[in-house]
Amino acid sequence: MKLLKKTRFLFLFLLPFLFFSYYILFLQTELHESSSTVLIKDLKPTATPSDMLSALMPVSSSNMQDSKLLEKFIYSSEMFQKVDEKFFLRQHYRSEKLDFLQRMYSFSSFENYFSLYKKRLTITYDDLSGTLDITFLHTNPKLAQEILLYIIHQAEEKLNMYDKENGNELLDFINQQEKENKKILIISIEKLLSYQNSHKTIDPSIDIKAKSGILAKLETNLVQKEIEYANLKQYMNYQSIELKTLRGEIQSLKQKLSEVRSELSGTGSDELNENLFEFETLRSDVEFNKERYKQTLIQLDIASIQATQNAKNLIVITRPTLSDYYSSPDKMKNILTLLLVLFMIYGIVTMIYAIIKDHRD
Repeated sequence: MKLLKKTRFLFLFLLPFLFFSYYILFLQTELHESSSTVLIKDLKPTATPSDMLSALMPVSSSNMQDSKLLEKFIYSSEMFQKVDEKFFLRQHYRSEKLDFLQRMYSFSSFENYFSLYKKRLTITYDDLSGTLDITFLHTNPKLAQEILLYIIHQAEEKLNMYDKENGNELLDFINQQEKENKKILIISIEKLLSYQNSHKTIDPSIDIKAKSGILAKLETNLVQKEIEYANLKQYMNYQSIELKTLRGEIQSLKQKLSEVRSELSGTGSDELNENLFEFETLRSDVEFNKERYKQTLIQLDIASIQATQNAKNLIVITRPTLSDYYSSPDKMKNILTLLLVLFMIYGIVTMIYAIIKDHRD
């Protein structure tokens, strides 16, 4: 009976405890942790709410959205493949640097390697500060730091890749618009020049001002001649040379006034009012097309900047650390846990054996 009890204690408690304690103390892989804190900073100007109601309404945090997207990318197989290509991660995972329980083997699938990579990587988002805490575990502390630096660099490139792609598409569109608007502007300028050449004028409004000045001068001369004629008529013969001359001058002035008024009022074949309307229409087309082309050039400059610069920066608050001592596993904690688990198993088995023995008796 005592022999059975000693055998049970030996196989259920003592041997497993010694075996797993030896594994934990001497065989289990010691992993060094490198950690870093990063913040995504959006450099694009934020829109100001147009009214108080818009300002009070809740809006989704772009920082949180970017952080979560970045987290998904870092945990993705694409990132794992990038890290593997640069640091030979799969080769390391099946090397003897890892213990036999954590090591990958020749029959291990890609999913097994990928799962181990995610197990060694931890990302935590802090709601209050909007920062991401990233940690990576590796048997070599220097490599853990270098891998984490590389992950942060690749994440920043990925963060700006989508904005740059959208910026390039917008740049192509505005380039096309710039060519079309420039062509429209040149055509409108050519139409205006053709009109000026065909009518032999730079600006009909200048001709109107000149005609108005001539009209005013003619009217003044006519009034003066009529007053002079009225004064001479009182004491001179109607058939006198002076009165005949004045009547001829008055008649010529009236005829000239009629011609100038016809040109200004638009009753002639080359009326200035109609010419002015046509000219102003052509000139307004030129001004409108010029302003549109100017705005296109401004948008082109803005799109060029957006397509080349990083719209979002990944600010490294704390650089990846270089550990002096391994951070995983916690050997003392694991041994105490092992001791409690084996003691519970031994107690349960002993209790079951005692119950069965009592039933037999």
